[in-house]
Amino acid sequence: MTAPITLWTKAPHAGYFINSVAISADGSRIAAGTFFHDYSSSAKSAELATLRRISSTAAAEQSQYGVFGTYVWDNAGNALLTKTFNGWQGVYWVDLSADGETVASGGWYQGDPTYDGFFAAYDIASQSELLMYNPPKRGNMVRLNANGTVLVAGADQGYLFVRAPGGSFAAPVAIPLTNSSDQVLVALIDAAGSTGLIVSYYGEVIVFVQSGGVINQQQSWQVPNSAYVHAGALASDGSYAYVGANDGNLYALRIADFLSDPAPAWSAAIPGGARTIYGVTCSADGSMIGVAGNVSSGGGVVALYANKYNAGALYWQSTTTQSPNGLSMDASGTYLGAADGHSSSGDFTLWQPLFNLQLWTYATSEMCWPIAIAATAAYVAAGSDDSNVYLFQGPAA
Repeated sequence: MTAPITLWTKAPHAGYFINSVAISADGSRIAAGTFFHDYSSSAKSAELATLRRISSTAAAEQSQYGVFGTYVWDNAGNALLTKTFNGWQGVYWVDLSADGETVASGGWYQGDPTYDGFFAAYDIASQSELLMYNPPKRGNMVRLNANGTVLVAGADQGYLFVRAPGGSFAAPVAIPLTNSSDQVLVALIDAAGSTGLIVSYYGEVIVFVQSGGVINQQQSWQVPNSAYVHAGALASDGSYAYVGANDGNLYALRIADFLSDPAPAWSAAIPGGARTIYGVTCSADGSMIGVAGNVSSGGGVVALYANKYNAGALYWQSTTTQSPNGLSMDASGTYLGAADGHSSSGDFTLWQPLFNLQLWTYATSEMCWPIAIAATAAYVAAGSDDSNVYLFQGPAA
């Protein structure tokens, strides 16, 4: 195992967290956002990093106002876009279209008394704003299709935004949840922009098919065992989706079958006694799946499954010394990366699972949540609560 080659680090705002990063398919562009949450009333944990609940004291409320931003760089470290705003807590999630031309972000916008969230999107070349929308809760996730003309987002419900090439996003199509107190933590769209996945914290799973902003098919299913859900993945080709729940199970959805009979194709219990699952990722065709879960004794398990024989075949597993949070995989499913951390330190780790190789680990001084491997595996982007965005040379460079 060797140390990673660090191409650059960026600290957009000292003292703020990098809660999300994104990378274009070829790794030529990297996006991140700045976020801040006051942990003074509770211990710092992966659970709070996911939900980042509203703080309970007036002092904590005021401390979370600031200037937050959405940022894009090229892989040489040159700044391509900076969009900032005065608001509360800031950018929780970012995404880049696969072609690297469009960036989207979401998070909190305003604190007491309204607690509005936001979804935003920008054309990188022209710097023009394509979307600014304020849902009544935090924008938890945004995801663009390959050419940046379809955006799926999650907050109090699912949102579908569509635009014509060269135009701005139209008003959203709502994808409501059954429980009004629930919130969407997973919002995904395939590369073509036709098949989408919405998953709520309370385990409501919605699959839909859209064309031109009209939802033509939609089915839903409830995760069993009253399990909560933090993570999911959708194959780029729209063939399979995966949901990780805090009952310790990974659920696989074969999309074509789910749309006629909404039920999982198979499920698998994560090894090592892992329960709460914060990381789920898959290859572009859905044939390989990475999943990461926390174990009660501390640390966690990272596992690789193959989608075969109408079941999940466990191919590989490893452990992390701290709680695994974000997870990412290249398009072919050859490489798997994890960001981990709890309380006061974290790590980024890259494996080549089928060869049982840990390629490298990079330690940071604060908890790490996001990691993103380019589809080509030429670059790896990551972010930490140490305020830094990192770009590493990928194994396929």
